[in-house]
Amino acid sequence: MRTLLTGGTGFLGSHIAEGLVAAGHDVVCSVRRTSDTRWIDPLGLETVILDLGADAVPDAIAGIEQVVHCGGLTRARSEVRFLRVNAEGTAALARAAAAAGVRRFVYISSLAARGPEGAGGPISPYGRSKEAGERALATVEGDMERVVLRPGGVYGPRDPDLLPLFKLAAKGWIAIPAGAPVLQPVYVDDLVSVTLAALSSPVPAGPLPVAHPARHGWPALALALAEAVGVDARILKVPPAAFWTVGLLSEVAARFTGTPPAMDRRRARDMSRHRWTADIDETREALGWEPRVDIRQGLTRTAAWYRDQGWL
Repeated sequence: MRTLLTGGTGFLGSHIAEGLVAAGHDVVCSVRRTSDTRWIDPLGLETVILDLGADAVPDAIAGIEQVVHCGGLTRARSEVRFLRVNAEGTAALARAAAAAGVRRFVYISSLAARGPEGAGGPISPYGRSKEAGERALATVEGDMERVVLRPGGVYGPRDPDLLPLFKLAAKGWIAIPAGAPVLQPVYVDDLVSVTLAALSSPVPAGPLPVAHPARHGWPALALALAEAVGVDARILKVPPAAFWTVGLLSEVAARFTGTPPAMDRRRARDMSRHRWTADIDETREALGWEPRVDIRQGLTRTAAWYRDQGWL
């Protein structure tokens, strides 16, 4: 299948690109003019310039049979920017795909589009923009098949967001939020496998949550992280308000640098206050998929990759 992949130069997208190539797909990868292509360069993929924040979708979508839409913003300085890229950009791409005769469109959304357990909906600008992207995809006219995947926290090699936590753990300290947030992280290879399944399985109703079935509190995650980096780290329980303050200060600093902050109030709140859990039985049944990598294996593999790259 000739498959267009958006967001293929990022942490998650580059792993999906490798999975698609290994599965025999003819992959066209969208890039921005400023994209760092180091992770996909070894694959020798055809590329096309695509800016999801612009109105135009390139003519190169002609001849595409499938789309895996992984591109979008996870950080932005305003909700307007989130919506411009994650909602309006998704709508424009989906309309162009349907008009070009694309058979199937797989949208990598986020559990943030559902919101944390018990919230009844998205609670952040990012989550609202992803949910708006899902709605936009659903309203596109035509016979194009649509599959929406909602991964929880994705981690693994090449992930820059968790690197500071690994670095701190390697120095013998792990700061975790006090209280009882519960998470169901999913290792990046498992997200790749569910994406491949979404391209070939009968179309489910969806949206489909994607996570490892094991649920972890922060103390258990901290112990697994200490084991992964090979140290006997001290675990510090920090009030959620402290995480929120760090997020706020990062946002203030970002105003001077002009770049979105690595940690903001949304991420701080998500980490320290909410339960991000999901029942994945529907996903298992619909796609014949089963996650394979548990948290200890995944963190150990991630730490090893960081060391190999000189990041840790």
